[in-house]
Amino acid sequence: MAKFTALDPSEVVLGRGIAARQARQPFMDALQKGDAGKVEVERGEKPSSVKRMLQEAAKELNLRVRSSWADGKQQTLYWKKVRSK
Repeated sequence: MAKFTALDPSEVVLGRGIAARQARQPFMDALQKGDAGKVEVERGEKPSSVKRMLQEAAKELNLRVRSSWADGKQQTLYWKKVRSK
């Protein structure tokens, strides 16, 4: 008979979620290291995807983050942790 083991849902990543988590990992590392920073968009990356990954990483870490583009071409994204009330 099959053996079943209970796991915490945060420990289980399936399908496309594995690649998505790997893509978010640098954002998660940066969020854990400091209270503010900047992300510079590299060639071939979409600014909207970079901002979305930052927000998803913050959500996964249970953090609130505000971000804003430093330039009109959306090449540098500044972010800052926001304290909860």
